[in-house]
Amino acid sequence: MNNRYIKIAAMIMPVLFAFLCLVFVVRNHNQASLPIPRTITFSGEYSYDGENWYPYDENSDISALDGDLTVRGHFDADIFEGEILNVYCNHIGVSIHVNGEQVYMNTPAELKSYGVDLMPSMCGKRWEQIACPEIAAEDEVEFRFMNYHKYGNKEAYKEVLSTSYLAPLDTTILESYLKPYIIPFEMIGNTLLIMGIMLLGSAFFAAVLRNRMAEYLFKTGIMTLFVGGYTVFDVMTVYLGDELLVMKTYGGQICLMLGVYFLGLHVCDGLNAKRKKTAELVMGVSGIVNTLLAAIAISGKVLLYDTKIVWEALQCVVSLMLMTLCVLELKREKTNRSLLITYICVYTAIILDIAGVGYHRFYSGICFKAAFLAMMLIILIRGAKWVIMNAQASIRVKSLEEELEESRISVMLSQIQPHFLYNVLGTIRSLCRKDPEQARNALGDFSKYLQGNMSALENRRLICFESELRHIETYLKLEKIRLGEKLSILYDVQVRDFMLPPLTIQPLVENAVKHGIFNQPGGGEVILRTRQEGDQIIISVEDNGIGFDPDAPLKQDDEHAHVGLANVRSRLKKMTGGQMMIESTLGKGTKVTVRISANLE
Repeated sequence: MNNRYIKIAAMIMPVLFAFLCLVFVVRNHNQASLPIPRTITFSGEYSYDGENWYPYDENSDISALDGDLTVRGHFDADIFEGEILNVYCNHIGVSIHVNGEQVYMNTPAELKSYGVDLMPSMCGKRWEQIACPEIAAEDEVEFRFMNYHKYGNKEAYKEVLSTSYLAPLDTTILESYLKPYIIPFEMIGNTLLIMGIMLLGSAFFAAVLRNRMAEYLFKTGIMTLFVGGYTVFDVMTVYLGDELLVMKTYGGQICLMLGVYFLGLHVCDGLNAKRKKTAELVMGVSGIVNTLLAAIAISGKVLLYDTKIVWEALQCVVSLMLMTLCVLELKREKTNRSLLITYICVYTAIILDIAGVGYHRFYSGICFKAAFLAMMLIILIRGAKWVIMNAQASIRVKSLEEELEESRISVMLSQIQPHFLYNVLGTIRSLCRKDPEQARNALGDFSKYLQGNMSALENRRLICFESELRHIETYLKLEKIRLGEKLSILYDVQVRDFMLPPLTIQPLVENAVKHGIFNQPGGGEVILRTRQEGDQIIISVEDNGIGFDPDAPLKQDDEHAHVGLANVRSRLKKMTGGQMMIESTLGKGTKVTVRISANLE
């Protein structure tokens, strides 16, 4: 068998059998299960004014927004002494009377009975645990409901009557019964909180490293953190921490407001041009309104819960506008289509939640939570893809740097050609007999030439043209000694103060001498010119030698020259963004022109 498949099997099999073992243990456990709460239903009649009574059952159309309500009737079973009646109260007050005697009143109802305004710390959703006396099925039970709010808890009265559970004084029993409603959203909320903290940590390190992604990571992290907080606060648990109503109510609503606000800022980053400016204006107005709502709530004039209708109305307008901008962007944008589509889905979900689609008594914002989670998965996938692409880009950059280094070394070494060394040394040897003084000067020039090449080989930065010009002059002195009258040199240098890669012009001059002038019987002239046009430096090396046909196949002797020119062109482009053009006519000569920025440093 192939070793590769053996390795894969070795990794998969332990995980598979561990999972099967867990499934087997869970399916065959004999651990005692917690008892489930006993559901008890109520039927009777209801009245808003105490005079007109209407039959009540679980299908009756009663609204908490229509005023205080009294419901009287009977439970469908006996309540034994010691049992606890658990009812779910959503921002309402409730008192219970049995056969005309009050057996329970919660704090909001007590405050309203004394004509006291509801305090923020008493406003929220919670499970009330009522230690009732023994109540027989034939006893008349009366629920008196009171509501401070005019918006947001329409179904609150029905929720009390339809979520009545009997259980011992042990919150774990009711908590266990509610797990199917609680655990999925707890997991989602905690996951989003962890993701938000990780993103904020990444934003901090990115800011320290002055990475341009810092702002994006911060917005994404803070958005995720607030939506995670909203999801956690919105879960209807029976834990002791649930007694902090103000934290769950205010914390949940503030997290929702800020989470959706930072979502809008996140959308702004995904838009371009005028659409981005429009979105930023919309979010500016939204931010001002959110601040005003929070300020009103802080003043104590209005409960934050009662400002929700204003926020939802504003959010419908903002959502529609941002959705429209995303649709317009989608028509023009090709790269961020998946994210733009997700933005549209999230804002559609927000509008659906405001309209009450998918409403559940134990949690809210189902559509928004699902759409936001999908958006975060897409953002994470895009982030992972971005990291991979950056890693690959870094590898490519490193590879290009290595190629550039190899090209640079290749160019430098190509300048120290053995035939040139042999020719110069042969010339110096000949001069030693004929003219020792000239031989000594030639040897000094040859030493400078070699030193210039070695210095260029070690230099990784741009050099001034003056340094390159001195190297060219040294080279041409040596060639002039060897070629004599066959080589004529003309310098037309109008500008000297600019930078360029080392050994950029010298190879061009050398090619002009070796391939243009040397092979021409009567010799010829090499002209070096520099001039400035705007912010461009124009350098040209021209000869009136034999020239070549650019369309003809290369001869073996010419291949080295063309490789050298290609290396010069490549280094120019990578190091400076410069250009090199070659013009040649067979029998008339060659002209090489280099264009480079005058502002290089």
